[in-house]
Formats: sequence, C-alpha cells, structure tokens
Amino acid sequence: MPAGQRGDETGSREPGSLIFDYHPGASEELIEAARFYETRETGLGRRFLDAVDASLAFLRDNPTLRSADERGRRRWLVHKFPYLIIYKLEDPFFHILAVAHTSRKPGYWAHRDSGSKH
Repeated sequence: MPAGQRGDETGSREPGSLIFDYHPGASEELIEAARFYETRETGLGRRFLDAVDASLAFLRDNPTLRSADERGRRRWLVHKFPYLIIYKLEDPFFHILAVAHTSRKPGYWAHRDSGSKH
C-alpha cells in the first residue's frame, strides 16, 4: 500500500473497530467490476476482489490516512486496478459510498452521502 502523510485527523479508536457499511450502489459496482475482469481473464475478477479486500483491511486500521473533502468523503486507489474506494467515516461506521472506476463518470456517486445511509 502507498505510504503517505496522515490526513487532517488523528484516530483515537482501536484498529479494526469500524463497521463496514456498503451503499447498495457500491455493492453493485464491486460485483459488476469483478464480473467484468473475470470475463477478461480467468481469476482476474478474484484478484480484483482481493485487491479491494486488501485496501479495506488497510483502511480499517488507517481510516484517516487520506484527507477528507468538505463533506467528509475520502478516496483510496485500489492497488493495481483503476478503481477508487470512496468512503465516509461516521463513528462507528465506515460507509463505502462507491467503488468507482477512475476515468468513468466522475462524481456520479456524490449524492450517496446525503445522510450517509442509502
């Protein structure tokens, strides 16, 4: 995972104490991307899912590593794949708003954090 400077907040929570909460659209995007990759090469869909899982495991322990935007949203690039995990922290939840391709429809997910729940 890329190393970097800590974002604008410092975490006082125990590592791993966040509860992951997927927006329904983010779940669909994740499945759709994995299926797409699997059609390209057998096993590539699984590698994509593994890369997303590794990103989330890292973020669970370092949730404030990236700076938040004005609405509290943060972005993390999935290693070796052109996808961003867009998330928002609201104790104790780690809301996954989108699993978005980096070059398609920028910002389409922005409405998903109104109230953060679906």
